[in-house]
Amino acid sequence: MWLLIILLLCVPTGGQMDQAKAVITLQPPWVSVFQEENVTLQCEGPHLPGDSSTQWFLNGTAIETLTPRYRIAAAGINDSGEYRCQTGLSVPSDPVQLEVHKDWLLLQVSSGVFTEGEPLALRCHGWRNKLMYNILFYQNGKTFKFSPRNSEFTILKTNLSHNGIYHCSGMRVHRYTSAGVSITIKELFPAPVLRASLSFPILEGNLVNLSCETKLLPQGPGLQLYFSFFMGSKTLMSRNTSSSYQMLTAKKEDSGLYWCEAATEDGKVIKRSTELELQVLGPQPPTPVWFHVVFYLAVGSVFLMDTVFYVIIQKQLQRKKKWDLEISLDSGHGKKVTSYLPKINI
Repeated sequence: MWLLIILLLCVPTGGQMDQAKAVITLQPPWVSVFQEENVTLQCEGPHLPGDSSTQWFLNGTAIETLTPRYRIAAAGINDSGEYRCQTGLSVPSDPVQLEVHKDWLLLQVSSGVFTEGEPLALRCHGWRNKLMYNILFYQNGKTFKFSPRNSEFTILKTNLSHNGIYHCSGMRVHRYTSAGVSITIKELFPAPVLRASLSFPILEGNLVNLSCETKLLPQGPGLQLYFSFFMGSKTLMSRNTSSSYQMLTAKKEDSGLYWCEAATEDGKVIKRSTELELQVLGPQPPTPVWFHVVFYLAVGSVFLMDTVFYVIIQKQLQRKKKWDLEISLDSGHGKKVTSYLPKINI
C-alpha cells in the first residue's frame, strides 16, 4: 500500500516518473588516496519505507554491498575506478572517480569538475601522513601559493581562470613533488550583453527598454539570477529578478554609458556587461522651406542644361549626316571632293 502511494506521488500530471538523483559523498572528502588508507563512500537518496537497501556499482558492475555506506579498508590499486549508487526511489548517481596511488606526495581534491562559484579545496598530502613544510601549490606550472606549514588551501570562489593542471611540492629530507591533477571549472552563465530596444541616436520622449541578456547553462538548474542596471556610477535598479529596465520617457540628460550585472542569489558569481553608450537627441527643427526651393531649382537647372546640350548635339549630328550624303553624291560624278567637318559649338 505504501509503495503504491509513493509511486502515485512521484508521478506528475504528464505521467512520467520524476525521480531524484542519488549523490555520493566521500569521507575523507578526497577522490585520490594513498594505498592502505581508508575511504568511506556514502550514498544519499530517497528510499522506500522500511527499506534502506542501496545498490553500488564499480565500473558498471554491481557490488554485493547493499548498505548506504560502502567502506574501503586499506585501499589497494584494484579499488580504483568509477563508483555509482542508486537507492529504491532514485536514479543512479553521477560517477565518482576514485584513484588509489603509490607515491611520496599526493595533491588531493574533492572532485575533478566544479561549477564556477563553488570552493576548490586542495591538500598536499604526504605518504603515511608525513609532515611537510615550505609547501608550494602550482597551477599550470606556476606557483600561486606558499605555506611554511599548512598543507591545505581553499579557493573560496572558483571561476574560469581556475581551469588547469595543479600539483604541489613540499620539503622533508628532500623536496618532493606530486603528480598533476586536472581541474575543470564549468561556466554557470556567460557574461551578460546589454541591449536597447531602439537604434541610436534615440529621440527625446521615446520609451527605451534595456535588456540584460544571459542564460543559465544546464549545470545550474533551479538557480535564480538577479539583475542590476547602472548608468556610469549611478545605480538605476539593484538585484531584481527582471532582466529589463525601462526609461518611459527618454531625456537628453539620459545620454551616457550604461551597463548591467547578473549575479546568483548568494553573490558568489557576479558578471557585468560591457558598456553601451546611449545618445538621446532633443526635438529636431523642421527643414526650412527655402532649402527645398533651392534644391528643386538646382535640380531643375541641371536637368534643363542637360536637355539643351542634347538638342544642340542632335542638330549638329543631323547636319553632319546631310553633308556626308552630299559629299558621297559629288564623288560619284568625278568631282573633286573636299571633306568638311563642321565645328560644334556648345
